[in-house]
Amino acid sequence: MVSSAAPLVPGEQSDERAYFAHDLDEERDLSKQTVERGYRQDAMSRPSIGTRIFRSLARFAAVVLIGVGLTLAWLLPAENVKKSPEATASSELMQQIRLIAVDVAIARRNLGQLAATQEQIAAAQDQISRNIAALQEAAQETRAQAPSPPAPRAIHPPARIIPQVAPR
Repeated sequence: MVSSAAPLVPGEQSDERAYFAHDLDEERDLSKQTVERGYRQDAMSRPSIGTRIFRSLARFAAVVLIGVGLTLAWLLPAENVKKSPEATASSELMQQIRLIAVDVAIARRNLGQLAATQEQIAAAQDQISRNIAALQEAAQETRAQAPSPPAPRAIHPPARIIPQVAPR
């Protein structure tokens, strides 16, 4: 015989009545009485048709009012969002001022770079003029130290040999 303490399948609830002999007719009568009592209790506790209709209409009206309220709330800010022409012009003016400020900052940076480049060019020109002056001094010293060139010699053309023709 199977013990009622341990069910065969884990998680299964054991019913003690299942293991003892009992009267099936009595069980059927008990379940029938329970079902009849449930119908009677449901019928007695159920609200009348008028009450149910009123509650349904109240729910419907609440849903409709919520929908209308949300629609109005959605439409109202759209009218408030419209700006006056002065506010629109002011925002456009502020945008243009920001763009001009950016352009001025770029121009200042470019002028700074130009000034630095100009200083580099001036330094390079000074270095070149010092180098030219040093080369001119070196050329003068070389000319002063160099001996004068020898006197030019008279160049005589080579003598021409005229071939003699033999008599025949």
